[in-house]
Amino acid sequence: MPGRRHRTDRPIQLLTAISRGCGLTSDDFDSYTASREAIIEQTERIAATLEEAGIQARDDTRDITLVGELTGECERITGFRRLHLLPEFAQRHRHRMIRRLSFFLEHCTRVRTCRYAVVTSGQRVPWHGDLKGRRAEFLKRLNRWSSEARTRYGIEVLYRGDNDTFCRADGTTADGVNLHADLVYRPTRRLSPDDWERFLRWSRDRLGGVHWRDCGALRNASAVVRYVLKLSWGREGLTADDRADGLVGIDELTPDELAWYYHATLGVTRVKPLRAFAAFCKSLNDNREEIRWVPGPGGKRELRSVQRPRLEPRPPVVTRDGQPAPRMENIVLGRTAAHPRFSSVCEPCSIVLGFTGTPTTEIGHSGLDMIMNRCDQAARWAERNTRRLQEAARLTVHSKTSDSPTQIPSCQSSSKSEDQTQDAYQPTQEDFEQLSVFYRDLNPRLTDAQVRASVMACAQFWEGPIGPVVEKMRARLDKTQKTNVSPRPKRLRFFDPVNDNAFSSFYHIFVA
Repeated sequence: MPGRRHRTDRPIQLLTAISRGCGLTSDDFDSYTASREAIIEQTERIAATLEEAGIQARDDTRDITLVGELTGECERITGFRRLHLLPEFAQRHRHRMIRRLSFFLEHCTRVRTCRYAVVTSGQRVPWHGDLKGRRAEFLKRLNRWSSEARTRYGIEVLYRGDNDTFCRADGTTADGVNLHADLVYRPTRRLSPDDWERFLRWSRDRLGGVHWRDCGALRNASAVVRYVLKLSWGREGLTADDRADGLVGIDELTPDELAWYYHATLGVTRVKPLRAFAAFCKSLNDNREEIRWVPGPGGKRELRSVQRPRLEPRPPVVTRDGQPAPRMENIVLGRTAAHPRFSSVCEPCSIVLGFTGTPTTEIGHSGLDMIMNRCDQAARWAERNTRRLQEAARLTVHSKTSDSPTQIPSCQSSSKSEDQTQDAYQPTQEDFEQLSVFYRDLNPRLTDAQVRASVMACAQFWEGPIGPVVEKMRARLDKTQKTNVSPRPKRLRFFDPVNDNAFSSFYHIFVA
């Protein structure tokens, strides 16, 4: 029988999200590994340039290790500062914002009403120029435009993200940094075509005659949530047209240019949710929720709101007596989602501070026990998920093409494996016909395709002939209808003396 619609807007627990993908095989392991190695290589290159200019880019104060809970492999994480100049942090921040914006567009607003636009600040800022002052002026104009657009035309701006480009064209005025802003907005009321054209012209004039382009309806959040700074190569790197225009990646800047840009943008909010989207992000933080990709019932990934557990208090670095705290060993900081980190098999990883297989402190032993318990738990999840996939693969539905939905063949096993029980009930043609007739009596408006889909969805759960079950459902349905309240009285129709033919003919006879 048809079940309720699958809800994806309700939060689920973190363990549920982690367990669903554990043990599944990923086909993107090679591309995932290559992309991760490229990001680390580019981050190391930019970090070396910053350190050459005297700017700290790494954070080696914490010894953090990822421990695979299925493979047992370990990887020490290189610590970098949380800077948008570094691709390693920019990628994590971008993916998080894409998930949040995609979930917001799907569940909290109508996707077709959201649009996105690109705005530039005008002429490029020359190297070592007043970049901070130009940015402040540019953001002030955007804020005023956003406020007046809401008052005049009912346009609500939901998101603003920076996207700066670098150009090194010697001997021209185009040399320097160009400031871009990617905007997501939606009309809160219906606008006529004339009003929309008037809004576009007004926006271009209100922003000071800069380059303003409405890019149409927003279908994919990744089209607007881009990297703040482009790299010289890679998936999000410069294209051939960008090279022809003289653009360079951030990893190609000299130490002086990179240091100037770092000091001019230090402390600047590069990505900012606004209004309704900002309230949505705040509600996620207040409720300890996060948007993640989770395997759905059919195996396809879907965005879900995941409830984060409360963090346990960490041991202090210095005790109350002023003495140094015991050695940090096996402090479990968190747990990642299942992903192909060390092999093509997706596995969760424990984030451990000071990981060691031979602890010498009580905290180290308890942390190691927690990691081992997680490994056992992940093994059980992987075994369960693998068994479910095998059972789903063995069940193959063979359907015939016929004009009547009642002529639905039975479900047969595609492989005769040894572990399949021979006592399993095989639905017959009569079972399908009885259930199809019941569905038609229950709702005569159902089409042939809907009846066929409803019957086939129930076939795998049958444990015996469907006839007694259908009769029981019919009896229960008849009993429910008899115990209902008396039927609603018919509405009385009062004749209209203007339109009623009988009254008109009687009126004409009376007048005559």
